[in-house]
Amino acid sequence: MTGTAARLTAADLTLADVEALSAFIDTRLRTALARHLSGSDTWKGLLAAQLVLQRDAKAARAAYGRTENTPETEQDRFRSWNRLAVLALGWKNDAGFDGRWRPVAHPSPDGAAASAILTGGRR
Repeated sequence: MTGTAARLTAADLTLADVEALSAFIDTRLRTALARHLSGSDTWKGLLAAQLVLQRDAKAARAAYGRTENTPETEQDRFRSWNRLAVLALGWKNDAGFDGRWRPVAHPSPDGAAASAILTGGRR
């Protein structure tokens, strides 16, 4: 791992991170679904969140499952990771949440360095 969780890039993350984050969110959604009456508005909202999780996890798995490291792959990993990570922000202070599971600011260390040059080191 390079740097702290706050300075991670999408390139620092792996398919294992995608799987762990997806499982973390899925467990919480399934637990909440089980506590609500099927068909209630809350249950429907949770079901919608679970469907979004499945879609975003599938995209992140596909991006992180690629072996080539092209600019397109970097961007796909960056976008798909951030979509997945945003879903977990409500649990960021809960037990079991890993500090790596936050949205990242850059697709790669090169992108972070270029940004630092362009912005004078400001984020």
